[in-house]
Amino acid sequence: MTRGKALSDDLRGAILNMSRFLDIPEICHYTNCKKRTVERILEDYHKKGTVMREHLRLEMRGAKRSMSAGDLRFLTGVVRHSPDVYLDELRELLEETRGSEVSEATIWRSLKRCGFTMKKVCTMKAFTHILADICT
Repeated sequence: MTRGKALSDDLRGAILNMSRFLDIPEICHYTNCKKRTVERILEDYHKKGTVMREHLRLEMRGAKRSMSAGDLRFLTGVVRHSPDVYLDELRELLEETRGSEVSEATIWRSLKRCGFTMKKVCTMKAFTHILADICT
């Protein structure tokens, strides 16, 4: 038997919301999904507490992260507040405040994954050019 196309997270959420008010045949009629598909989505919700495939796929992929989402929010907040902070200072702050012991390389990779890059030294000529663009 061939495997069908995976349903989007939006459709899965809609089916879950419909299940509060409608029975399975009515859900099948409105969503144009098969009965067994709707049953499986509702079964997944009762077993796992979520119907979102993206959430499950991201959790299972790769090695387990050594920093929690809270640690990452803390780091990004510190970097946004004081962008000139060094990696060793970030590591010490993270250890003191959150109790997480991670390497500087882990912090670097995590910040890079969030979109932070190394700062570049701006020459005076480039700086005046940028300043002129802002003022006009």
